[in-house]
Amino acid sequence: MAKKKYVTRIKKSKTDVPRSLSEANILLGKLGNTQDAINDIEKELERKIAELKEEAKIKLQPLTTVRDVQVNALFTFANPRKAELTQKLRTVRLSSGTFGWRMTPPRVDTKKSDEEVIKFLKSSGYKEFVRIVEEIDRKKLLAKRPSIPDITFVQDDEFFIVPNQKIRKKKTLTHAIDR
Repeated sequence: MAKKKYVTRIKKSKTDVPRSLSEANILLGKLGNTQDAINDIEKELERKIAELKEEAKIKLQPLTTVRDVQVNALFTFANPRKAELTQKLRTVRLSSGTFGWRMTPPRVDTKKSDEEVIKFLKSSGYKEFVRIVEEIDRKKLLAKRPSIPDITFVQDDEFFIVPNQKIRKKKTLTHAIDR
């Protein structure tokens, strides 16, 4: 799985550009305050979402229990009568809804661990059933940097900003401007 990049990319826009380091410092301070405000709003949003999820979980728990009991009751009624209920169709349609039986897609079920099954398949002439995933080893390419056609090694000079903030948010420390 690829790692997520925690860089906020922003487009260039028409702005008042600082004319000196002093003005750049003032702007950097304002940027820190703006990011603090954004972080505060996001933190409050996350808190409210967590609170709402917890409230929903509490409300859902008894309903989920009731639903599970109802499903079990319907299955307990229907399963012994399966042959009678499915003489023509595998689905029973009633005025309040539908229930029935359907075939699941075929799947492979193994009695042993995957490692043991792979070892057995390889040693028993069933190698065709063992998948080998091929992918570019980018780390090795970067480490050795061989000269190979159609492969280049790129390193960009990216502008970044890390303003002083009340609480530095771990995920968005830099802001890169797309070219």
